[in-house]
Amino acid sequence: MKGYIFLIGVFCILCSCEDYYHDSGLANGKHDCTMWEYFESQPGDWDSTMILIEHAGLKDVFDGTNPDYKEITFFGVTNLSIEQLLVKTIDDDWEPIYNRVKDIPVDLCRDMLLSHIIPGKMMKTGFDYEVKGTLTGGTMVTTLSGVELRVYRTKSSYGGVPDIGAEGLKIHAPVSGNMASIASADIEVTNGVVHALDYTYQFTQL
Repeated sequence: MKGYIFLIGVFCILCSCEDYYHDSGLANGKHDCTMWEYFESQPGDWDSTMILIEHAGLKDVFDGTNPDYKEITFFGVTNLSIEQLLVKTIDDDWEPIYNRVKDIPVDLCRDMLLSHIIPGKMMKTGFDYEVKGTLTGGTMVTTLSGVELRVYRTKSSYGGVPDIGAEGLKIHAPVSGNMASIASADIEVTNGVVHALDYTYQFTQL
């Protein structure tokens, strides 16, 4: 009986220590395919992203065939982020300026996409922690568009104890002030890694 109670206690402790995952609907983990192939396998999240990438002429960066970028890290803009751009970009009469992805100017698409990509593969643990309560800390990186990004890990509290809860990952463009949270980090593919941005993020120029 004592052994049974002990096992229950161990199970409860393990459950209380779980690093709770923000269920964004995006799968993370290791995938034996290119980034482009991963997007193709998850159209519910990435089909507008694929249209955007092709419209910008950047498919070779994502399918691993560009000789200059054999591996990339993509702060992934999902369908909902792109849809927000379409809905919220309006003219003086409150009408959408872009009715579909291909209405967005090619140069603008290209610049915005490149500002969400850094060369090489960087997993979440490769970035430093923020200095809590400040806009400092983390790791400074330069995107393929030349934008400086501060990418940083955060610590949360759990059960009233600080810094033992789930870790987060965020990006901050100091010049523009734009910030975003990662919903699903470390989606690893053969030619890099995707850190999928939160569904509330609106695709923009960083």
